[in-house]
Amino acid sequence: MKILLTGDEGYVGSGLSRYLKQTYEVVGWNSQKDVRTLKPSILKELNIEAVVNCAAITDRVTPHFKIDSPTDLVNVGGARALARALKDSKIPLIHISTKDVFGKLYTLDNLIEEEKAYRPKFRVDDDQPFQPESIYAKSKLMAEFILEDHPETVIVRLGSCYTDFDHEKGSWIVKVAKRIQAGETVTVSHNGKQFRDLLHSDDLGNLIEIILKSNCFGVKLNAGGGEENTLSVREVIHMYNPVARILESDDDGDYGFVFSNKRVEEIFQWQPQILFTDRAATILDNIKKGIRAN
Repeated sequence: MKILLTGDEGYVGSGLSRYLKQTYEVVGWNSQKDVRTLKPSILKELNIEAVVNCAAITDRVTPHFKIDSPTDLVNVGGARALARALKDSKIPLIHISTKDVFGKLYTLDNLIEEEKAYRPKFRVDDDQPFQPESIYAKSKLMAEFILEDHPETVIVRLGSCYTDFDHEKGSWIVKVAKRIQAGETVTVSHNGKQFRDLLHSDDLGNLIEIILKSNCFGVKLNAGGGEENTLSVREVIHMYNPVARILESDDDGDYGFVFSNKRVEEIFQWQPQILFTDRAATILDNIKKGIRAN
């Protein structure tokens, strides 16, 4: 199978590219090529048999939607371009969305506080009402609706997805590791007790394989790392370095976020297999050496 992977130069995209190339022929479509330039003729010329869309601008700071902003052009405009390029075709599309479409759901009332972590009293399921709070979240939700136009689409919403590798735009997993390796203090809100369900990009790649082989499309689902990978930021920091210096910042309203994985388990019988605890040392070593996924 020949897969077009947009956003292949990004943090998650680069990890996915590395995984998928083990089995498939992967054509990368990075920001220089621009996802909005995709057309039916290009997909036909390249003999594309499936598309995975990771292209995105991640602006979690700007609250209000702005027409023709980079976020609008890439996240929304890119979705429109993909819908047009795939129209009337049977080419499957896996569109990577985000937990941010649900907003910040956890408060002290629905948490259990421990010494190094908050623990959730519930996990967010696939039918949770939307409450996007940033331009990024709003644009990703708009893209979900736009891509309903292509029946062979599966929307996969991610929580905290990570790779084993270094990246200049890496998630907090990378940024925290770099600060610790530099001997710097790590600044976090809530004393680092906010939680995440960490999903390895190889587990995401495995899910994409299962979806493409299943021929089951037209669904939207959440994909997180599961209960065994639910860790607080502080717990991750202490895996990197048990004596790392931590400084608390102002309250940002982020107490954590975790998915239930209910729908993805029911439809695709998928569960994450990789434990972050088994990868932490490799991540640190790769980041220290500057080893990237591609």
